[in-house]
Amino acid sequence: MTRRKNVLTKGRKAAADRFALDGRLDEAAALFARVCNADPTDVEAWVKLSDARRRLGRHAEAESCARRALLLAPNLFLAHHTLGVALQCQGRLGEAIDAYRHAVELRPEYPDAHYLLGNALLAAGQVRRAESALRHALALRPGWFEALSDLGAVLLALGRLDEAESCIRDALRLQPGNAEALSNLATLIERDGRVAEALALHAQAARLRPDSPEVLARQADLLEKTGDLGAARDCVARGLALASGHATLNLVAARLDRRGGDLAAAAARLEPLLDRPLAHDLGSEVHLLLGQLHDRLGNTERVLPHLLEGKRLAASATDPEGGARARFLGRVAAARRWLTGPAPQTASGEEAPVFLVGFPRSGTTLLEQVLDSHPGLQTVEEKPMAAAVEHEFLGIAGDTADALAALTADDVARLREVYWAELAHHLERQDGARVVDKLPLNLVRVPLLWRVFPEAQFILAVRHPCDVVLSCLMQGFGHNDAMAGLVSLEGVAEVYAAVMGGWCEDAERLPLRWHRIRYEDLVADFEPEVRRLLAFLDLEWDDAVLEHTRHARERTLIRTPSYHQVTQPIYLHARYRWERYARDFGPVMPKLRPFMEVFGYADAGRASDAPLAPASPG
Repeated sequence: MTRRKNVLTKGRKAAADRFALDGRLDEAAALFARVCNADPTDVEAWVKLSDARRRLGRHAEAESCARRALLLAPNLFLAHHTLGVALQCQGRLGEAIDAYRHAVELRPEYPDAHYLLGNALLAAGQVRRAESALRHALALRPGWFEALSDLGAVLLALGRLDEAESCIRDALRLQPGNAEALSNLATLIERDGRVAEALALHAQAARLRPDSPEVLARQADLLEKTGDLGAARDCVARGLALASGHATLNLVAARLDRRGGDLAAAAARLEPLLDRPLAHDLGSEVHLLLGQLHDRLGNTERVLPHLLEGKRLAASATDPEGGARARFLGRVAAARRWLTGPAPQTASGEEAPVFLVGFPRSGTTLLEQVLDSHPGLQTVEEKPMAAAVEHEFLGIAGDTADALAALTADDVARLREVYWAELAHHLERQDGARVVDKLPLNLVRVPLLWRVFPEAQFILAVRHPCDVVLSCLMQGFGHNDAMAGLVSLEGVAEVYAAVMGGWCEDAERLPLRWHRIRYEDLVADFEPEVRRLLAFLDLEWDDAVLEHTRHARERTLIRTPSYHQVTQPIYLHARYRWERYARDFGPVMPKLRPFMEVFGYADAGRASDAPLAPASPG
């Protein structure tokens, strides 16, 4: 009888396997279920029933079958693997990751488990860990399209654009018409500033997969950022018709609501997203935008919880070990040692850039737009010219004390060449226009930049330190050590004190040519402040600067978190906003108060202002 039962079981499983291969999943699942009923100890049948039910979309049943298999065989790697897939399909990423890790430990040579682990880690926003898992998968199965494509997305999220482009293009060589890979390439090319090419790729991907909410979401995201709001709304509408709960589409829709002034609708659109699992990076964006919206709506008590959760999620994705702030502060301290004593000035009479610096969220983007609207100036936004100079300098002199003072005239000439060569990759120069290099945290490179360009002029943008800290919490930044450290009131205040303290020392001991402009003065008294700034730059007044808002709208893409703000007329509602949250600032005031005094904010505040009203530029 047992032999006959075994023969029947094997026959049913073989038939079920054929049904599964042919896509006849209902029949396959029914046969596997009969085997499990006939022999509840058949682990293989439970695993295959789990897979069939998962492919049918019956994910909870698939999970139950996989768990039954694990009760029978706790160390069966395929049961852990199948359980992970069932859990991931239900959005339970943490549990899925645990299941995949068990599978990897039991069968480390099985590439699919590494790939699915990497895929789940990527979906959860744990991008650094995702990279390791995907590289393991590719080592075991080179030339695997899905793993290459996902690794490209991981490297893109980490900001390693050259490596990301290589992976994505390798994937596209394997599947040239894959819409998701094209969409990833478009996002990468956008990060490199090639916006027209990115828009064309997004459109191509959408033509290939007009039924893909994710492809439409990526396209809508860039269209909104470039200000093509009608096309963005059309993409969002088509995407939401396919998947009304798609998180990224709803996020872009909320940004469009904000653009239209319907802040309550934007918040109402986002709140339901928090009731389900979101990837860490996406969850971070949702929480940060909700914090901004509730701030504008006057729901003060709801703001900081959203901001801090958004920052926590971002940090867990990009800095899971929590070492980013310490690394950045260590770098700031190391740079201070490069010039501790006097250094020879090697003024050459050659052209020098204007460096626009300031702590992030101090008004540098608004200033950059104003300056770029002047026909005598040409700005370049957050490009790595100074980083290239620093890299070359360290190769010449090493990270040693007073290395800047030891540079020869030939060394300095070489560093200038590096700067202009890097600039040429990012900017097509206009005849007769001076270059304004806007990168706020070039603040920490001021001694190096002065040593290389003694003739350079520096514009220092400042804002009330407490408003800077609050605004840094409100924004998502790029994935690097400096920005990853800006995740709490205490963390931002610590970085602010280190960076601005360094500037104060530099301004005192170096013969810098610099001009300070306060954000609050600029938005309240625009034309006189800009006239003084242009006089510092030895430029005549030009009425074009009064049209900086129109100028900003005409630019293809503004690559900072405040891209949507600088295309609006100047407003005053962000001045002294921190006072609504004053009780939360108590622990960090000892770090910030000295800078309030240095920059003239000791007695400033909205309580002493006249009632606020919208201001117009000029």
